[in-house]
Amino acid sequence: MRCSLVIVGVLALGVCSAAAPLQTSASLNPVIGTWKQNMEKSTYSPGPAPVKGTTSVRQYAAGDDGSIVAVTMNINVNGIPSLGAISAANYDGREYVQHTLATLATSLRSHIGPQITRTISYTAIDRYTVEIVQRQDGEIVAKSTRTISRDGNTMTDSSNFTNAQGQQVKNVLIFEKQ
Repeated sequence: MRCSLVIVGVLALGVCSAAAPLQTSASLNPVIGTWKQNMEKSTYSPGPAPVKGTTSVRQYAAGDDGSIVAVTMNINVNGIPSLGAISAANYDGREYVQHTLATLATSLRSHIGPQITRTISYTAIDRYTVEIVQRQDGEIVAKSTRTISRDGNTMTDSSNFTNAQGQQVKNVLIFEKQ
């Protein structure tokens, strides 16, 4: 009797699995969701830190093609949001278009086609870690490593690069899943 129950259970699991839609690797990515920056835990070097009362929100969604769509919003002291950046990319190390409000406006008004001046690339290290490189006109403007905690509740974005002014930038931004 026990053996029959095990066989029935395995068969039922198999039927349910076959009926369920396949999940892409993007839908299993722990970054999917909405994240709000914890300004008190975040650090900025050389600084300055953002104005007190401001924050940043990031939203990540799975694209149908396995890509990740990323939207970053900055919230000012009056609670008014503004677009930081938007992109859709696979985590394969290739460069993809990244839009800021200015580049998006230029792209949308262009009748000939967008002029791509800003790109972003993501290279997956493991399920929880990705290296990110942002370029403007072909030059690297930012490098960071984004790590999701194993419990899926905290995202750490660590930047370590030299900016256009020759300063070493070491920012650690802490986000909490909403």
